[in-house]
Amino acid sequence: IYAVLIAGHKLVQFVRPRKTALWAEDLLIIINLINSSSSFRTSEGSWTPLCLPLYSPDANVFAFICFLSKYGAPDVCMVLISSRDDEFFNLSNSKHSVALQLQESSALGQIQYALRKPSFSIEEVESGGYGVARDVHHFVYVSTAVNQLIAPSFMPPYTDKRMQQQLLREYQAAHWRLHKRNRSERMQFVVSDSHSMLVWVDRDLELFVTLGPLTSRGLALAACSRLIKWIKREEQTLFITPQMW
Repeated sequence: IYAVLIAGHKLVQFVRPRKTALWAEDLLIIINLINSSSSFRTSEGSWTPLCLPLYSPDANVFAFICFLSKYGAPDVCMVLISSRDDEFFNLSNSKHSVALQLQESSALGQIQYALRKPSFSIEEVESGGYGVARDVHHFVYVSTAVNQLIAPSFMPPYTDKRMQQQLLREYQAAHWRLHKRNRSERMQFVVSDSHSMLVWVDRDLELFVTLGPLTSRGLALAACSRLIKWIKREEQTLFITPQMW
């Protein structure tokens, strides 16, 4: 049904049937499962029943789970999921074939290296020539086309957990206002003592941007426009395009 590649608590890539979605809630169950026990890391292949309620609330599927330590990637896990309970050896052979290809192409080494790097920063947008770092402190960009979101690493003034959690709660409140029944605004601009926030909604995106408290609406709009241009240019590296069979 699914083939999923996970590194740490992060999704690297997945393959699914063309007419079968992999829902975020089911994916979280898979990620939590493989990180729940150290025994998965020491085994060359584990076989376990699993309930993915959004795929099938009334029946188990079966997961072949293998961390790829043997292939030089101890933090990378491959999960192959079948609706049949007798596919262990077939999926084990498939795992070996795919893992060898990933190893020979240096993909596993690149994944291990990427795990040690922090998330991208606002400065990377600046270095791309889009000039948003002086205005934008943080943002969350939701691609409704692929049902994924991105956000940069936290930078000053959001350097401690309390401030970061407060900012995330404000994004949550802005999202609630945006989707509140009978509201149809495409844009919101809110100013507080500590920052301003612009919410921008388009056909295939939702953008929540935090800026300085003295930033005007016009400057905020200009910064958001430049930010969207950078994200559109970097879509292939920022978002996962699921493979289908």
